[in-house]
This record gives sequence, structure tokens and C-alpha cells, in this order.
Amino acid sequence: MSSLPEKNNKSRVMILPDDLANQIAAGEVVERPMSVIKELVENSVDARATRILIEIEQGGKKLIRVTDNGLGMSPEDARLAFSRHATSKIKSFSDLERIKSLGFRGEALPSIASVSKTLMITSDNEHLCGTQIFIDGGRPAQVKEVACSHGTTIEVSQLFHNIPARKKFLKSDSTESSHITQVVTQHALAHPHIHFILINNGRKVIDTLPTDQPLYRIAELFGPDLAKELVQVDAEAGVYRLTGFISSPVYTRSSRSAQYCYVNQRFVRDKVILHSTQHGYSHLLPKGQHPAIYLFLSMDPKLYDVNVHPTKAEVRFAFQQEVHNFVRRTIKDALSKSRKLPLPTSYQPEKTHDALRSPNKSGQVAGRSELDNYSMSRPTEDLSSSVELFYKNPPLHLSDPVKQNVTAPHQVEIFNSKPTPVSNLIYSEFQPLGQLDRSFIIMQGKLGILLIDQHIAHERVLYESFSKAKKNKKLEVQQLLFPLALEFSPAETELLIRHQKRLSELGLELELFGENGFLLRSVPAILKNNDQKEILREIVDMLPMRTHEDTLNEKLEEILVMMSCRNAIKVNTTLDLDQIKQLISDLEKTEMPYTCPHGRPIALLYEMDSILKKFLRK
Repeated sequence: MSSLPEKNNKSRVMILPDDLANQIAAGEVVERPMSVIKELVENSVDARATRILIEIEQGGKKLIRVTDNGLGMSPEDARLAFSRHATSKIKSFSDLERIKSLGFRGEALPSIASVSKTLMITSDNEHLCGTQIFIDGGRPAQVKEVACSHGTTIEVSQLFHNIPARKKFLKSDSTESSHITQVVTQHALAHPHIHFILINNGRKVIDTLPTDQPLYRIAELFGPDLAKELVQVDAEAGVYRLTGFISSPVYTRSSRSAQYCYVNQRFVRDKVILHSTQHGYSHLLPKGQHPAIYLFLSMDPKLYDVNVHPTKAEVRFAFQQEVHNFVRRTIKDALSKSRKLPLPTSYQPEKTHDALRSPNKSGQVAGRSELDNYSMSRPTEDLSSSVELFYKNPPLHLSDPVKQNVTAPHQVEIFNSKPTPVSNLIYSEFQPLGQLDRSFIIMQGKLGILLIDQHIAHERVLYESFSKAKKNKKLEVQQLLFPLALEFSPAETELLIRHQKRLSELGLELELFGENGFLLRSVPAILKNNDQKEILREIVDMLPMRTHEDTLNEKLEEILVMMSCRNAIKVNTTLDLDQIKQLISDLEKTEMPYTCPHGRPIALLYEMDSILKKFLRK
């Protein structure tokens, strides 16, 4: 008789050791040095600190030190703080429904200590000894009494030193520093009464003065030029209240870098709020442009859930549509009461024609959602070198409806056959006749009538010229007689420092001046007559956070396109026949004469056959 198989008493299910469990938890909580800063600063805020000093070295990979003057901890609490799920923020399940603190899970300190060398010195009574705790990679804590001032200092060094696989995924020092600057900026905006100081490799990046005026904090972090363009928001409806500031429609950015939204003082990336804000602006924003927003939504904690993501950067609203409608209405009402709104569209024809084609002082075009988005930066008295010709003869205009105020009789039917985008024609086979509306060049040939957009045609010419000059390192540079002083936000300063060398290759020589200031000493010669401050602002919005070579090259190409667009002949600019011929000749010499760098068609052909058919001729 066969014997029964021997029973395996060894269980395959086991409880993980605390150090391994903490390292797994750290994978969700501690993604990079910025995550450590976020958790430690939130603890300082919850401890009612009025001064928070953050010091970092090598992007936080070598050292992070956060010092506050908050409540501090007793020796007993200090020992418990590094235990998993040890927290003073909540005590029961019901507390999860009314969370008012930034932290509450009790995961941050043990997670951080499991992947670094962590030193904490804390005291809740400056007349008694404080407590020092040192933990190396999750090993047992070393505890001793020390003399220290009231508050807490936590020093995190050699992040991920015991997990090389995690460490290799960290980015460059400058990239990690930028993320840290961003998260400190987020907290500084939410808590203007707290004095925040951020020191990066010995250089002071942020140093905010405590204030009870949120607008002052915005001006301190983002500059007075932006602050003076903001519209105040303050509305209440039932359990919801929305306060803060938004930019007027005439001040926009090409990125969302100046958009900060908070729910009960917690920074969130919430699609509901951002989408409702965009709807509040309705048609007032030019295509591809974004407002600056600093919004603080206050509501009953029971009406949203923050415990949906390890980073607590996302929330889930109980009544999503209510929040969306409230924010949208509030934004719309704030803009309607603002004196910074663009003029309404009831206008006289001649003034309208110029207004629609002229930029405002921030370099953006307001109220142009119906129009093609030409990038226009300033009045166009100056043409670039390829068409810098003096008017020897009066220009020929086939039509100028603005000045002549002529309308076509009702019995005249303008042919409405769709034109053909040009992709293989030779421009020199067409004879230039003049301009249409001082914006389009009209040419005739055997195949029909060719209509050329003078702005994007010149944009193509300039783009290829700039690209070749950059590639051959022969870009003409204009030294400024008086360097232009510029102020940026801390996050933007870190971005500019990181890309300073590559920007110099484009002719933009920047010298760090003060904490977050730069001196602009030279510009590409093509931009010498442009608003250099606004152009550099636009370039900052385009710079990538990452320094990956492919990403950077792609962004530098976009900057070249922008510079070409800014310097190209604008719409509503008079050209004579000599200038038109020169532009067409330059266009024919380009490698891609049929589309602009943005991909729009440069010319449209109204074929002769279609014209003959409209006149009932074979």
C-alpha cells in the first residue's frame, strides 16, 4: 500500500518585515527628492510653523534639511514618529471624513527613513532637552538627548543609497532642483503667513516675507508685472467659497506653468477645477494660450475625498457638477466685472481692422478666437532685412475694404469653389499683382490666381535662415548697450539656469543677477526691434523641465519657430511690388516653400477652370 504524501507544514504566506514593508510604502510616497520635501514641509505646516527653512544639495540627492519653529515633539512622540501609521492627525475612522491637516496617514517618516540616512532633532520645550533620532536605511533607530531650540529639524542624506535601482531613475541635479522649487512655491502660495526659505547649494532661491495679503505673496514669487494683471476672485454659494486671483484675458501664457489650484489650502491637480476655469473664460482666450490662476476653494471636508492617491495631489468631489458650475460662474462674473477685459466687438470698421491685428502690451492678441492665430508681437513699422526696401512707388492695392468701406452688391456672387493648397507649383511662373487687405499677396498665372499669406511666407524664409545660421554657428548677435534687468519666479530661475548655455547658442546671453533676477546682455539680431522682455517670457514658458537631449532639441526648434513668427512681416502691412518680388524669390529658395513651420499652407490656388465655370464659360 502506497504511503500518503508527506504534509508540507511550511507556509507560503508570511508577514513582511517592517523594513521591507516601509521600503515598499516608500515606493509610493517617496518618488524623488521633491516627494521628501513635500512630506516634510507639510508636517511643518501642520505643526503650525511660522518659519520653514529648506536646504538642499545636488538636487536633494545628497542632502535635504528642513528646519521649522513649529510645535516640536516630546521624546515619546519622537520615538513613535518613525513607526508605520503613527500619526497625530487622526484617531478614528470618522476623522477621515473631516481631514483638515495636510498629512494624516503616518507613512512619510518611516518611508523616508527606510530609503535614506535620516536624522531628526526635535523639542517641544526649549527649556528641556530635545531628542535626536538617527536611522540608516530602516535599521533600528539610534536615540539620544541633545540640546536644541524649539521646533524640528529633519536631515535626509544619500537618498536611495540602499536601493540603487531606484537611485538610477533620478534625473539631473538641476531637474530635481526645479521640482523642489516648484513644490516649495506651491506651499508658499497657500500659506502667505509662513516665512519660507529655500537654499540650493548655498544659493538662496526663495525667501518670502510673511504677509496677510495673498497678492503680495504672488508678486513676490512671480513678479509685480504679473500681479498687476490679476483680477480678484471672491464668491460664496452655500458650502462653497472660491477666493484668489486670475489673470485678465489680455495677459496669457503659452503654458499652464502659472496655474495653481487649492482645496482647503491643499495644492491639487484637479481636472474639474481647471476645466471649469477654462469654461469661465469662454471665448476670451486666444487659441493655445492659458491664463494665470491662483484659486483657493474652501468647502466642507465631508464633500470631497483626498485619500485617493498616495501623493494626495488628487481629490474626488461628492458633487462634481456643483463644483464645476460654481467655479465657472465665479470666474465668468469676476472677468465681467474687471476693467481689464478687451473691448466689446461693437466697433467701427477701421478701428476694428487695426485692433484685431495689433497686440496688447503683453504680446498676446485678445478677443481673436474667430481669426487665424497669427503670432503678432508689436506694430510692424519695421520689416526684416530680406524685405527692407524703401517705397519708391505707391503700392498697388487690389482692394482695401477697410479704408474704402466698399461692400459687394448683392447680385455679384463671389466664387466659392474651394482653393487648392499649393504643394508643387513654381512661384516664379506667376506674376504678382498686389495685395489683398494688406495681408495677402495676389499673383496670376496660366493655372489661375495664387493667394499667398505674406506673414507665414516670410516666417518660412526666416525660420530656414535662422536654422542654418544656428547649425553653422553663425547666428548674428546684437549686444545690448544697456543690459536689460529681468525678474522671474524661483521655478523659472532654476529653469533658466539649467538651459543658460543652450540659450546662449541662440544669441540670448543671460547673467544671474540677485536671487531670481537676470541681466540680458545680448539677443539675436533678428529680435533687436522686438519686445525682448516679452519674448524671453515666452521662451521660458517653452523650456522643458527635463534636460533630455531630444526633448531639448525639440523645444529649441519651437523657440526658433516663435522667433521667426515674431519677426515675420505682419498682416495689415503694406508691401510694394519690389518687396513682394523679393519675398517670393526668398520663398522659392527655401527647402519647404509650401507650408510654414507650424504646418499651415503658405499659398492657395484658385484654379482657372473653376473661375471659368463660375462665368459659365467652357
